[in-house]
Amino acid sequence: MKVLLDVSNLGLAHGSAETRTGIFRATEFLVDELLRRNDLDLGFAALESYVAEVQLARYDRSVAGQLGARMVSAWDAPGTDLGASVRLVDSLESVNRDAPEGKRIVAELALTNRLARPRALPGAFEIVHSLKHPLRSRDRVPGALRIVTIHDMVPVLFPELAEERFVVEHQAMTRSLEPGSDWIICNSECTKADACRILGFPNDRAFVTPFAADPRVFRPSSDGPERTAILARYGLAGRDYLLSLCTLEPRKNLPALLRAFFAIAGEPGNDGLLLALVGPTGWKSQPLFELIGERPDLRERIVLTGYVPDAELSAIYSGARAFAYPSLYEGFGLPPLEAMCCGTAVVTSTAGSIPEVVGSAAILVEPRDEAGLAAALRKVLADDRLATEMSVKGLERAKEFSWARTAQGTVAAYRAMLASS
Repeated sequence: MKVLLDVSNLGLAHGSAETRTGIFRATEFLVDELLRRNDLDLGFAALESYVAEVQLARYDRSVAGQLGARMVSAWDAPGTDLGASVRLVDSLESVNRDAPEGKRIVAELALTNRLARPRALPGAFEIVHSLKHPLRSRDRVPGALRIVTIHDMVPVLFPELAEERFVVEHQAMTRSLEPGSDWIICNSECTKADACRILGFPNDRAFVTPFAADPRVFRPSSDGPERTAILARYGLAGRDYLLSLCTLEPRKNLPALLRAFFAIAGEPGNDGLLLALVGPTGWKSQPLFELIGERPDLRERIVLTGYVPDAELSAIYSGARAFAYPSLYEGFGLPPLEAMCCGTAVVTSTAGSIPEVVGSAAILVEPRDEAGLAAALRKVLADDRLATEMSVKGLERAKEFSWARTAQGTVAAYRAMLASS
């Protein structure tokens, strides 16, 4: 089966550690599993832009040439070649972008990207599958079947919760789809229902392949010197703490979590409790910081770690008394699954796909019910037996998800699509 995967996101999100989250992680792990199969003839391209192709080459270098000869060049850049562009981007790492030399390099890259022209790809593919970005014309990318993975419909359902650039990108993706001839793969039944309803897709042209949390990254971390050293870096060693992990942005509903924390922080037994918010700062985060500022008495008990590398996440998840994720909506919701992989009790919301991910292994609360969120956290903190039971249930639930199953489901979807064509 000859398959071309548009993995533009692997390049575009590879640019900084802070962007290598969510969809990037899902793309990377799925690609890794698909490469393990011997029933696919895979090609990889960055069809979104020349910059995406340059960054994809840099990503491939960072993973020891995993994509290698399977990479398909999709761009012609006048006056340069891919190797020269890679070296130019590399040079940015040793200069100040705001200095004259840095500005010159950035301007040169922007001009090259603007002048680059899309290349018609050679040969015909049985399947062309974009893992995030819009499908390209059939003249440019010949393929018997065209598929897009849809991660969520948030930009349509809740545009006020999405950055404008993501709304524009999502619109471009949905406009590229032809409901009568193209196919979609979704990460949850919830996303499939949303996408079919909003886009007018027939139900039988949409497939579901749930995501997973990779056990090489997310696993229980025992309480020992290594975990203590990691927690100490973030001021968490030897402390009881609640944890939330996400980009700090409105959709994650963190003000509700803060107010729930304010409600329980002064109660007996919780006087030393911390709240750790792990993740990069996103858009419209100022109200969150203003809310923190309203309680100077608790400011020292709210830990903002910023981005945390993958190698340290298991320790932080495992060390928490509970993981709280009151998101207003999720197409899948990886963090609760990651927390369950680490054996951490999860309190999360009923929004979107989260209930189908966590099953009965977590306590579910309506996202706007702040009193209910505080009560659920209070319950877990006060009952060690309950926390242990939730840990066991979470670990068992997490075993139902794996990237191998995601890859298997993806290939099964390919075969079903081909059989129906």
